[in-house]
Amino acid sequence: MNIYRDIKDVTKDKKTVVTIGTFDGLHKAHKQIIDKVTSLARQNELRSFIVTFEPHPQEVLKNKTPDIKLLTSIDEKLRLFEKAGIENVLVLKFTIEFSKTDANEFYESYVAGAIGLSDLVIGYDHLFGRNREGSFETLMELGKKYGFTVHRVEEIDIEGKPVSSTRIRLALAEGNIEEANRLLGYEYGFDGIVVEGDKVGRTIGYPTVNLKPVKENKVMPREGIYCVKVEYNENNYYGMMYHGYRPTLSEGIQRALEVHIFDFNKNVYGEKITIGFLKRLRDDMKFSSKEELIKQIDKDKKDSLSYIKEFESRKQINQN
Repeated sequence: MNIYRDIKDVTKDKKTVVTIGTFDGLHKAHKQIIDKVTSLARQNELRSFIVTFEPHPQEVLKNKTPDIKLLTSIDEKLRLFEKAGIENVLVLKFTIEFSKTDANEFYESYVAGAIGLSDLVIGYDHLFGRNREGSFETLMELGKKYGFTVHRVEEIDIEGKPVSSTRIRLALAEGNIEEANRLLGYEYGFDGIVVEGDKVGRTIGYPTVNLKPVKENKVMPREGIYCVKVEYNENNYYGMMYHGYRPTLSEGIQRALEVHIFDFNKNVYGEKITIGFLKRLRDDMKFSSKEELIKQIDKDKKDSLSYIKEFESRKQINQN
């Protein structure tokens, strides 16, 4: 996949199908748009092209608000774009000045004027340009002006409600990771850098890898213990992850993100690990003794291994 961060590096070619958006979460509704892009590209021998933004517009426009939380970092989105079969991505730097670009100017300077296109794919609620002034009707007029066809993808519902980033955030806040994963179409997770911990896990027979999220304002699911998938150095493992304030083993002041990886004994300090949440096992809780905590962790491991067996079985069935 070709990744461009400067519009000047893009070769203009009208034989291109384009979609544009922030795609936070890249959930099933987004995937439906991307599938339309790749389908049109295959059928008509066109380039597939996504235009997205970094930082996320909300991070710039609401920079005084500390609680802007995102579902996906730019690196996560790029991986998902590539997995979905996209050939080209333009990552535009979003600034206050860029936010003042009106709808017509955006298409003249970037899309039709610099990338070129024969087809544009958008979601049913797509708005764009300064103050989100550009609408579907605006795009129909721009299509006539620059000679491209607009394809609007209708909303996708699951269990009678539209798939949306807001709905996924709510599921994560409730700790309903399986609901979030169903709406996303993949395991929700994050990229983390391994940092030094206090090594308390070793003293109870469960050494852990302590993680600092690469994207600090990444949405995290509700505190608790989770069965997780772990990717390190292109190899996949399983484990159980603690997300909470460690009320039994510490003062419960600083949030901990630590994972015990099954069948893993490598030194990975300073390296990147990718976590995928599979199932929430239980709430965080305070135990009266270290022995009681160990007994519960033993049960957590048993529950994790049982779920992993079930997860692998389902995956095998889906592949066949």
